[in-house]
Amino acid sequence: MGNKSKTYRIYDKTTKQWYEIPEDQYREYDRWRTALRKRMQYRGECFCPRSKWWLCDGNCLDCELHNNTTVSLDDPLPGCEGTLADYVPDDAPLIEEVLSEKAELDQLFERLQELMP
Repeated sequence: MGNKSKTYRIYDKTTKQWYEIPEDQYREYDRWRTALRKRMQYRGECFCPRSKWWLCDGNCLDCELHNNTTVSLDDPLPGCEGTLADYVPDDAPLIEEVLSEKAELDQLFERLQELMP
């Protein structure tokens, strides 16, 4: 019986090659990508099955198993009737209103200073 040492390999999707790495580097890399994958799965952004975990390289945005859940307000709506930003109500006051109220408040403070000895 020979002394068989376990080899640790990672797969590079861009070159489609396996690379052997030392055990300590593999464990650190695997701990990092597993934590990232679990976080993404918890958020519903990753649906990588267990049989494909070896493909996980932590580059989620380029992964074919990534579920993009972000919605842009600039994306066109179905039927090309504008964008979501055109229909989302904005309750923020207009800048003109804010500036005029500030000017009025400044005047009130000035008048208050005049009245106080």
